[in-house]
Amino acid sequence: MKKIPARRRLTVGVRAIEERGLPLVKELARLARGTDPPPVKLEGALDILFGAFGAGDEPFCDLLLEGWLRARRDKRLRLAMAWLREQLRLSVEEIVAEGIAARAFRADLDPVVFSAVCLGAAEGCLLQSASQGGPVAPDELVKTLLRLAASHAKIE
Repeated sequence: MKKIPARRRLTVGVRAIEERGLPLVKELARLARGTDPPPVKLEGALDILFGAFGAGDEPFCDLLLEGWLRARRDKRLRLAMAWLREQLRLSVEEIVAEGIAARAFRADLDPVVFSAVCLGAAEGCLLQSASQGGPVAPDELVKTLLRLAASHAKIE
């Protein structure tokens, strides 16, 4: 078997992250700019994130897991992974900030911190997808995050 040079493997890894991650980034950005009320936007964004990072798209999950492992030693891949993560987080942050301004979400919610928590919870599902799930189902995590953000009534 012919060995592929390290530089070529890296380019393929970065390209794969960008090609597979860009539609996800675009979808969340489109949702954030949409006209739906912030709670609807947040639920949609979390559904998209948790769907992408859960067991639903195994090749993408494998790509992300491998990407983060390799990113520890590979600066170009680390930058690609960080870009993907930050773009996703920024879309969620935009939705949360809009929801706070519209008084749909708690006034004491920090959009930067809450968006990082949401992304971290989705990434936790990514880690659990390798072992076919964990003790808490992704949809339960989404419901809990939505309840934490809500300024008033219980979200079903």
